[in-house]
Amino acid sequence: MGLNILNGFHNHPMEPALEGHILAGRLKEDEKKIVRDLTKSKMLPRNILIHLKNQRPHCMTNVKQVYNERQQIWKANRGDKKSLQFLISKLEEHNYTYYSRTQLESNTIEDIFWAHPTSIKLFNNFPTVLVMDSTYKTNMYRMPMFEVVG
Repeated sequence: MGLNILNGFHNHPMEPALEGHILAGRLKEDEKKIVRDLTKSKMLPRNILIHLKNQRPHCMTNVKQVYNERQQIWKANRGDKKSLQFLISKLEEHNYTYYSRTQLESNTIEDIFWAHPTSIKLFNNFPTVLVMDSTYKTNMYRMPMFEVVG
């Protein structure tokens, strides 16, 4: 079986640039390293993209590719742990005080509270003053991160 070409001419002009094409926009290995380094430095994805395009005028990637690479970095750091398992392992690793309340029937965590070791020391020294900070509605589920009752 072979390939028979009936008409070898294109029926449309070639695109002048490959920008936006999935293969052309893919990050190369050295660009992935730059994204990793800048992500560790807490640079925003749009600024990472600007940096890549300034350093490499031929770079045709888009911000979605940067977000995808950051997601791969996060998954590699987390390993096979789920998000909450990873959070608890980090809390234990850095000696945070934490408490969680679990629903026994479904084995799901209902609430979790954690505090930095320095915050615990400050609270023990100054128990009449308590400052609480909240990044309200910034999680991926758009749920409140901070509620106090009592």
